[in-house]
Amino acid sequence: MTRALRDLEAAKARVERDALRAADELRGKLVLDLIPVLDNLDRTIAAATAHGDAPAVVDGVRLVRSQMEQLLVRYGVERIDAKHQPFDPNLHEALSVVPVSHPSAHGVVVDQIEPGYRFGDRLLRPAKVVVGRLSPRLH
Repeated sequence: MTRALRDLEAAKARVERDALRAADELRGKLVLDLIPVLDNLDRTIAAATAHGDAPAVVDGVRLVRSQMEQLLVRYGVERIDAKHQPFDPNLHEALSVVPVSHPSAHGVVVDQIEPGYRFGDRLLRPAKVVVGRLSPRLH
């Protein structure tokens, strides 16, 4: 009888682990689907600001963007802002390299095209960046 009880408890623990893993994967998929919406809100704010659109409209879009970001944070999403950070191929995707004149900017992210996102210990999307490279002709 004791062995049957241990087997039942082990099976229950396995089912609970599997259910937690499935829920985590589902949250990760949902978050991955929501990140482009946040990117588009950022683009909308930048375009509206550059074109001098109505401040009330821009403020409304900023409010929606803030709510979306807070929702993602509650789901456990962490934004990866890479600008001025050393380039890390585990977190960043280099879209281009630009010459820099100062040695301290070599291998550093000089511009961020899109932020990256992490969900727990899983990278959902690397930050898309521009990296500085010291040019021998510039120093």
